Amino acid sequence: MALAASGGAALIAGPAWAGSPDVRNVPGEYESWVRQAAVTCDAVNGPLLAAQIEQESEWNPDAVSSIGAEGIAQFLPGTWAAYGTDANGNGWTSPFDPPDAIIAQGRYMCDLVSQVSTVPVDLTTALLWGYNAGPVATTEANGRPPTAEAEHYARRITTELIPKYTP
Repeated sequence: MALAASGGAALIAGPAWAGSPDVRNVPGEYESWVRQAAVTCDAVNGPLLAAQIEQESEWNPDAVSSIGAEGIAQFLPGTWAAYGTDANGNGWTSPFDPPDAIIAQGRYMCDLVSQVSTVPVDLTTALLWGYNAGPVATTEANGRPPTAEAEHYARRITTELIPKYTP
């Protein structure tokens, strides 16, 4: 990792792909939405968001989990109520509408930065744990995986799936 200067303080920079909207292997109908969501903040990028979607739903916009998470990005109703918007301007907002869900995913991931940035692990892992297990569980675990599922989720995304979507 490289160091970057910011206001006189040295910060550890993220991976080279951090903040980049560039992706590969994304289904064509979703690529522009992933690219758009990837520029929401510097902590997210195209490969990360695409990898998450594959892990969450395998690109299935009609997916529903056993705990009620919905759509391509698997939003629980309460989280969707806070982050869902009509991204494609079709007059309705739904976690089952891929553009709405992908843009909301980017917004939620960026909002998680402020909630999990003090967790003593790399930011990408903390964000993924927060998305999967929730930000409270992630911060309370204090650098340990909040759940076994969250640990597997983050490990698969970072080691297997991000490389698949990185140009």
